Amino acid sequence: MNKRKNSPLPPLEKLKEYFDYNPDTGIIIWKKKTSVKARIKIGQEAGHVKAYTKNLLYRIIKFNFIQYKAHRLAYYMYHGIDPRNNDIDHEDRNGLNNKINNLRLATRSDNCKNRKFQKNNTSGITGVSWEKRRGKWLAQIKLNGETKYLGLYINKEDADQARKEAEKKYFGKFRRKD
Repeated sequence: MNKRKNSPLPPLEKLKEYFDYNPDTGIIIWKKKTSVKARIKIGQEAGHVKAYTKNLLYRIIKFNFIQYKAHRLAYYMYHGIDPRNNDIDHEDRNGLNNKINNLRLATRSDNCKNRKFQKNNTSGITGVSWEKRRGKWLAQIKLNGETKYLGLYINKEDADQARKEAEKKYFGKFRRKD
């Protein structure tokens, strides 16, 4: 099994020497220049926005020639806990909202439970699709890499309800809220 690796985070004391994190706004600002030639301004928001896909944006902060995702630094600076190889989930799915009440430690599997709709979703409901051959709505859910069948339904609303109940049962606090 491949484990995703994030860049090891700098020592907490070093981060707090150069950055200030406001947990209410989610913004990290520069407190100190890294060198005389650095093109940063003290008090300026650190980093830049990077698009990973059309709808997936994160703020990236370059520090000591290494790029870090701002939400990982924010979580670390606030909690004092290095997330290491865990994910940091944005509860509202907005990768630019780094307010501390929007960030939570998650496994990769938990983080995927709260992801946005996939591009090829035509029903408008995650885990619900039209089964053309049978003329019914199929409800399913993915658990630990395996797809679990939830049933075939005449009404899309019934398939949606089956999916929502399964999300409550299997996903807990990481289930989508919309």
